[in-house]
Amino acid sequence: QYLNNFLSPESMEILALLFKGNEETLQRQYRYEGWLLNISVMGMTPKMIGYDPELAVDNYFHDLATNDQKTIIGLDQIETQFKLFEFEAPLEAQINILESGIKTIEMKAKSAQPLFEAYFGQDPDAFKKAFLASLDFENPQVKAMYERVFAKRNKAWVQKLIELSKAQTGNYFMLVGCGHYFGPENVLELLKNEGFIPSECGS
Repeated sequence: QYLNNFLSPESMEILALLFKGNEETLQRQYRYEGWLLNISVMGMTPKMIGYDPELAVDNYFHDLATNDQKTIIGLDQIETQFKLFEFEAPLEAQINILESGIKTIEMKAKSAQPLFEAYFGQDPDAFKKAFLASLDFENPQVKAMYERVFAKRNKAWVQKLIELSKAQTGNYFMLVGCGHYFGPENVLELLKNEGFIPSECGS
């Protein structure tokens, strides 16, 4: 049931280019369900438009905290991360989703350009507009995805912060993806509702 036995020659060719220099990783991912390889492919979009994922801000702060010997508390367990994208689907459906993701990777990379430009331009209004433009909340599937990936986790994180603040007072630096700051039931909104006074990024 290895994925490479079912993918089209066109998709295999694109994957070979995307994973050039990391062929062993690609061969390993063929052994798992399609959603994992699809996430890996989508994760390459920044590089396709000139951004190096190794220079991401989360890596920077992780190294900073490690060097300063500060305690790092994960908001999610790794199992939670995997469950976000793991859907029970027949192999045929997984292949169709994967094929679509591979063949539209260049288009998706270009569509993400406004997000990156707004982020590095420190323009939260432009980022919010670009982020929400991709979400059609009238679509039940999109709404369910948003609840699963963003709203549900935002609530869990805020609850964890409440528990931490009660257990040990002090200053907490919370680093999450920018998408969690916008949209319904975002982190800032939930924190304010609980009486916290968060300092927004860039302020």
